[in-house]
Amino acid sequence: MNSDTTGGKLLTPDPSAQLRASSWSPDGKKIAFFAQRREDSDILSKYRTPLHYPLYVMDAAGGDRKRLLDFPVSSFEWSPDSRQLLYISAYEDPNHDDPSVLRGTKAPMSAIYVLNLQTGEQRRLSSFGQNCSGAWSPDGTQLALSFGTDQYSDIFTVSLDGKHTRRLTDSKSINIRPAWSPDGKALAYVSVAAPGAEDGSAGVYVTNADGTNKRRVSSMIAFGAAWSPDGKSLLLQWAGGASLADADGKKTINVTPGIGRSMDAVFTPDGQEVMFRSDHEGEWYLFAVNLNGSNLRKITGNLSASMFCLSPLLSREK
Repeated sequence: MNSDTTGGKLLTPDPSAQLRASSWSPDGKKIAFFAQRREDSDILSKYRTPLHYPLYVMDAAGGDRKRLLDFPVSSFEWSPDSRQLLYISAYEDPNHDDPSVLRGTKAPMSAIYVLNLQTGEQRRLSSFGQNCSGAWSPDGTQLALSFGTDQYSDIFTVSLDGKHTRRLTDSKSINIRPAWSPDGKALAYVSVAAPGAEDGSAGVYVTNADGTNKRRVSSMIAFGAAWSPDGKSLLLQWAGGASLADADGKKTINVTPGIGRSMDAVFTPDGQEVMFRSDHEGEWYLFAVNLNGSNLRKITGNLSASMFCLSPLLSREK
């Protein structure tokens, strides 16, 4: 639908379809999504891994829907040129049939892969581990990855061919969810203490892309950090809402004050607002707010929302 809630169109009637914030391809032509259809029963019975789903793609008008892989994945992200997908999956974990994994009492061993949508080639870029996440550099030549164990993980950069790897962190904390700055010169990431441990250094960090000049910009225990389009600030999602922090760590603003629970906060493509989901009015709706926390308004009217993604073309049309 349009940002003024007009022009709504049902893209797929499949009730199992699940969007992610990263669903829309950067060129605006494709939408990737999760689904669990009848024809997926073979891979779902073979790979009974929790929080893994068959990955589908369709064009932005809802046509040409197809499954991309013969195994489920837990997350994905488009390359900047929309020709490749980074994805994370435990489908190759030799212990994926372990009863403790199936019960959810033990995390599966995942790895990070890249799928070339033009050729169908798949490559594994990391060893098997936990706390896996990844992000493309703005020019598409590198990826930032996090992986390790349930007790610690670190941030790495790796060339697209997998031949050149640099370790950016070296700690006993769980360092996860790297995010590239728009100019590709820096990375933000979240650091949390290992289970059962106390770590006064936990928070959100920014480091140069070569691992130098690491500094903590917030002591907040955030789920993730996203750069503003101008690279001057970071949007931090945390249990109590969403906050905006200067990239130098000097100032933080709560952009969702007075809202009991906000989720999936993202910058709009033009960087002028933040959008998020909230059920503070009873049902889950989409809301937008200015960067200083003012002018809160409901976007979706009477249409509830379980997840959403924004068109990358929005800022280009203005």
